[in-house]
Amino acid sequence: MVQRLIGIARTTVLLLIFGLLLPLILPHGVRSSTEPDWDRAASEAVDLLANYIRIDTTNPPGNEDRAARFFAGLFDKEGIEYKVFNSAPGRGNIYARLKGTGHRRALILLNHLDVVPADRSFWSQDPFAAVIRDGYLYGRGALDMKSLGAAELMAFLLLKRSGTPLDRDVIFLGTADEEAGGRAGAGWFAANHADLIRDAEFLITEGSSNLTEGRRALYYGVGVTEKTPCWLRLTAKGMPGHGSVPRPDSAPSRLIRALGKIESYQTPLKAVPAVSRYFASIAPAERNPVLKQAFSDIGAALQDPKLRAALLTSPQNAALLRNTIQPTVVNIGAKTNVIPPMATAEIDCRLLPGERPEDFVAEIKRCIADPSIEVETLLAFPATESPTDTDLFKAITGTITSQDPAARFVPTVLAGFTDSHFFRELGITCYGFSPFLIPSADFNGVHGNNERISVEQVGQGTKLLYAIVERLCRATP
Repeated sequence: MVQRLIGIARTTVLLLIFGLLLPLILPHGVRSSTEPDWDRAASEAVDLLANYIRIDTTNPPGNEDRAARFFAGLFDKEGIEYKVFNSAPGRGNIYARLKGTGHRRALILLNHLDVVPADRSFWSQDPFAAVIRDGYLYGRGALDMKSLGAAELMAFLLLKRSGTPLDRDVIFLGTADEEAGGRAGAGWFAANHADLIRDAEFLITEGSSNLTEGRRALYYGVGVTEKTPCWLRLTAKGMPGHGSVPRPDSAPSRLIRALGKIESYQTPLKAVPAVSRYFASIAPAERNPVLKQAFSDIGAALQDPKLRAALLTSPQNAALLRNTIQPTVVNIGAKTNVIPPMATAEIDCRLLPGERPEDFVAEIKRCIADPSIEVETLLAFPATESPTDTDLFKAITGTITSQDPAARFVPTVLAGFTDSHFFRELGITCYGFSPFLIPSADFNGVHGNNERISVEQVGQGTKLLYAIVERLCRATP
């Protein structure tokens, strides 16, 4: 009996010594870790997203400080240090960091806090009520991009709670104003607080999607580049007067003629390298034999009338094969019987990678052929691209193939634009990536009506994103 008690005491002493020495044995910053309870985490992610959607951050005016304060409250509860920066009154941006050993450069989880306007009269419910119905969470931002923001936040919080040892710092960055170009958000942050992210190597944000069939992915998209904006304002001026005496040189008449020319103008079709690579990557998953042939060699397809026609049937495909022009805002007068002295229109133009905004503006002026119409550039910046031979790309593909060995991956080109370019210009590799499997029909809700995401995907997407981040950032022995 005495020997047994001595043995127990010896074991207890050894365990105590091991417990004291363990922090000294492990590298600095490395801690033991615990796998999250995924049922509980999925439920928390849905609740978080619903509460986030209920915060109206419609841009304009934005009021993103409301969302920044929401995140700040969560960080306070978790004991995570953070900073809130206001680029202007109401334009909040929030930054937080989980520290690792610093052996490798940091990862940024970037998301924008603002959403586009929603017209309640066209929705089946209040776009900011975050109603859950038939397995879907409805609300403005459910796809663009409060769902990814919530998944990034949950991954960030779960890393903290699990005590996962990190070789890289993980940065959470929520910014304002992306829907209006990002100049009061990511652009402002990159210009004024680059010191806080100078050590970052990688960034994950919006900017790609996955092609789904039922509950499986035909391929996963990783956004490596995107078209860039060349937003223009046309201004026509002329003699005002009474509507009963028409003036062919009036401001409205000049502007309408200019818009008519632009609407009938077709920009040249082009197969730029990034787009050709994208289509070649999706060709194996295409079941339509005509499109499969076209995707395999876009340059040749554009020279073949049959293949070209098949390509251009899809607005999404067509948008990647030319610079696009879409009038979106027209302001002409305020009274039926008054000819106004000025009329304006705003045009959303998107340029292919490699195109120069100044060349495109000159092209528009030639199309209008009216030197009296002023053409003003509202927003433009050059295209940027990230390589695919990186540890982050390997973390994405490796994590997914460990769950789905047949998974395919496509370096995508976004027809829109994101805030990635601000950070690529700082030398950071940026990928657009969605951890959600969204049916193509649901994408109609992006900037549209009845935007929604399935509750199931909120949980599954959060789990996938956490696994990718942990794979990339976990400390190695």
